[in-house]
Amino acid sequence: MSSISPTALPAGRSVPTETPECESSTTAGISTPESTELHNAWPSWPPMVFVAVLVVAVIGFMVARMIAFG
Repeated sequence: MSSISPTALPAGRSVPTETPECESSTTAGISTPESTELHNAWPSWPPMVFVAVLVVAVIGFMVARMIAFG
């Protein structure tokens, strides 16, 4: 594998550096870090509590309908 010599590049250009491993799967310039405000906007438990309450309510409603009309 041959490397580009600095003399073969146009004036004002330097040899490109290796892409860091953390950016190897993204196109340069489109990757932006996640802001702290978005990352810490919600703790993990409120959405889970909301889902759990909905599940319990739906299951309770289904069981009550089965008992009432069974």
